Amino acid sequence: MRANRARCRATTGWRVPAGYRSRAFVVVGLATAAGLLFSGACGAGAGATSSSGQGGFSLIGQGGAGASEACALYELAAEARPVNLFILFDRSSSMFGSKWESAKAGLGAFVDDPENAGISAALRFFPRAPDATPACDQQAYMVPSVALGPLPANGAAIKLALDAESPDGFGTPMYPALGGALLMALETAQAKPKQAAAVLLVTDGVPQGPAETCGGVDPESPDAVAGLAAAAAASSPKVYTYVVGLPGVDQSTANVIAKAGGTDAAILVASGDVAGSFHEALGKVRGDVLPCEYDLPKQVAEGEVGLGKVNVEITPGEGDAFVVPFDKACKGGGWRFDDAVDPTAIVLCPETCAALKADNEAAIEVVLGCETAVL
Repeated sequence: MRANRARCRATTGWRVPAGYRSRAFVVVGLATAAGLLFSGACGAGAGATSSSGQGGFSLIGQGGAGASEACALYELAAEARPVNLFILFDRSSSMFGSKWESAKAGLGAFVDDPENAGISAALRFFPRAPDATPACDQQAYMVPSVALGPLPANGAAIKLALDAESPDGFGTPMYPALGGALLMALETAQAKPKQAAAVLLVTDGVPQGPAETCGGVDPESPDAVAGLAAAAAASSPKVYTYVVGLPGVDQSTANVIAKAGGTDAAILVASGDVAGSFHEALGKVRGDVLPCEYDLPKQVAEGEVGLGKVNVEITPGEGDAFVVPFDKACKGGGWRFDDAVDPTAIVLCPETCAALKADNEAAIEVVLGCETAVL
């Protein structure tokens, strides 16, 4: 808690670092055009201008009139909601050799990365070894090779599993494998409604096998596999499918599955430095999969601070902190509560979320006590 800090200023616009506009932070332009109507939050501080001489809104005190009449009671680091990531890893015979070793190294580096705090991961290989279970049975792929656990702590178990495996298996039965992974992710998302869930498909092939038909569906049809991803992305709660295509993958198939799964396009790994490129690709997935949802601070949930005195402040990698306005309808950039009556989370609007993820050095805080800035 930082009590008595001179942070609140009431004016008629945004005080935003000029350089941040180049990062396509759309909310900046919207707020500048509309002006920010914000009155009475800080008494004598109203009417203050930024150091540039232009009207602006900032929760950062700059001295002068009204500086002793701070309204901010708490300045809290926003706590992102956890993500459960189910990694579906291709072990078909086409992965044999340097491709397998490079993919192992890339995934190993990813799961060890301390930047993955907030992500839990499970690992499942496919195809599975033949047994008495029908080859098309999606539920057979619901049991992970490595159980879900927080990263980077679970990285050791995942690396051990990778070392114990080797490419073995003809065909790439994406249809039952992805179906099982999505069922596992959906089950987890329903059991943990305050956490996000996603599936990451890592492959170098196209859907192949395990039979001519699975429940009347052609399992080798990219559209059939994409249909599974689309159904999960449209479910409640939603589960998105990410695709990382290793060298040799059919790009059009990978893109069809990723787009249907709500993630626009596959991330393709070029030949050459497969391990490094794969690790980089997984980093892109991490940046995208982490949701722009943050737990409602307990001071608000318990009623100490009202819903009308919550502000979101972003500090870009380069430049000064600025306030993002509340926008219930998310018509532009901004933020909203997940529920207008009984909220449990702060949710960034899509444009703001995209801009925040584009800046790896950006930080977000929730400031309590000042009247909420509204777009």
